[in-house]
Amino acid sequence: MHDRDKSAPWWQEAFVLTRAVFGILFWPLAAIVGVMVAIGGLFVAFDTGLGWGLLALALIAAVIAAFAWWDRRQPPRA
Repeated sequence: MHDRDKSAPWWQEAFVLTRAVFGILFWPLAAIVGVMVAIGGLFVAFDTGLGWGLLALALIAAVIAAFAWWDRRQPPRA
């Protein structure tokens, strides 16, 4: 017979909590890593030459503008 009042094992509770925290923090962490990579790439591009640096800066500006455009198209959240 199974005891229905028995709680879940500690590792299962830890897994559920870890998954919930990761689910909440995934996009903010991805954004932080993306910004760090973009800044590093910007330094490398400007080190290569002024034209490459300006091109990288324009690319970053285009990505930011695309995200802003995409966010405006989303329906309002309740």
